[in-house]
Amino acid sequence: MTENQKPQSGLDTELAEPRSLATMVDASLKRGSSLSIALSDATVGVNLDNLGDWTITVGLSSRSDRFHQITSSLESLGFFQATENEGTKYMLWTSLLSEVGDVRINAEQILLLALKVLQSPSIPVYIR
Repeated sequence: MTENQKPQSGLDTELAEPRSLATMVDASLKRGSSLSIALSDATVGVNLDNLGDWTITVGLSSRSDRFHQITSSLESLGFFQATENEGTKYMLWTSLLSEVGDVRINAEQILLLALKVLQSPSIPVYIR
């Protein structure tokens, strides 16, 4: 790879923008499929099952300095803590528990908001 080339990735710096997110979801997800997004301190999985139900999974290291901030923000979006495995806590959101409007649009909005939470800078903690 030359110095001017950018690494190839399905994830760009504008991922948390509604149009690029909708384009990625439309291009990647059909019924019975899923996609994964790896971020610096979390992984995000999006699954669209054969019945049209959406599940968004966020895996977050319990050792992350932003763990409590992120879990609280995700819970306010309707995620719930599902399980923990080897230091990673998994949070889920499913369209089965949501009764708001168009399921796909709602799932894309929740995904967008979750990605914004995960990409937001940490709030510095100062000793008082």
